Amino acid sequence: MNQNIALPTLGFGLRLRADYLHSILNDKPELDWIEIITENFLGASEEALNQLEQIRSSYPIVMHGISLAIGSPWPLDQSYLDQVKKLVDRINPAWISDHLCWKGADDVQGQLLPLPYSEDTLEHVVSRIHQVQDFLGRQILLENVPIEQKSTQEMPEVEFIREVADRSDSLILIDIGNLLASSINQGFSAIDYINQIPAGRVQQVHLPDITFEANAENGGDNIPNITGPIWQLYTEVLDRFGLVTTMIEREDTIPTLEGILCDIKKIRKATEHHLNKN
Repeated sequence: MNQNIALPTLGFGLRLRADYLHSILNDKPELDWIEIITENFLGASEEALNQLEQIRSSYPIVMHGISLAIGSPWPLDQSYLDQVKKLVDRINPAWISDHLCWKGADDVQGQLLPLPYSEDTLEHVVSRIHQVQDFLGRQILLENVPIEQKSTQEMPEVEFIREVADRSDSLILIDIGNLLASSINQGFSAIDYINQIPAGRVQQVHLPDITFEANAENGGDNIPNITGPIWQLYTEVLDRFGLVTTMIEREDTIPTLEGILCDIKKIRKATEHHLNKN
């Protein structure tokens, strides 16, 4: 790996969707950065890649993949990595991320399976991360995936993630929704989990499905009143790490661009208020 530099804090962003493309290209809304799904642009048309380059000229872009399968037992897909590197070289993303998981040989895209948290798996995953980072010439981020059923593991999830990051010199993407789901299903404290993650490794957060209290504001400065366990965990992240590059997403519905931009504005204001009072 020949590119290991401090990465910037980008602020608040969203995931690029086809419905947003025209407005982002032409109206250039107030937005800090944009996340793309890597696979949507592998082998894409020249027109699509040109549009992506136009967006890149106005906003930082982050690539988020779903097909790396870093924990799978078979060899890494070199053809896939070749395509990823070609896209990286073309658009120069701020960084690249995927998921800390494995996939079955015949899995469709999107079926991301949690790993057994053991020393053997740890050594296997770390070796593969080194291969990927050496090939791409930069660090990658890996996201925690949800664990749906309670299981007995050799080590806690947070210890596994911490060791993966430290031994491979990779970075961490915390998905707050996935963390909440895993903590409920596995019976561990999500707050303790956050407090055990090494601060220097966390580069990005996925923040899904924030609940805003209707017609409610907090205090006299028109601070949005945000409630619910997702927001509570996000404030724990803020308290532990400070402001982390955050992607706002809606998993329960696909919002309009105007809707997600409104969410970002509210969350930015509430985040600034939380950080300033602490």
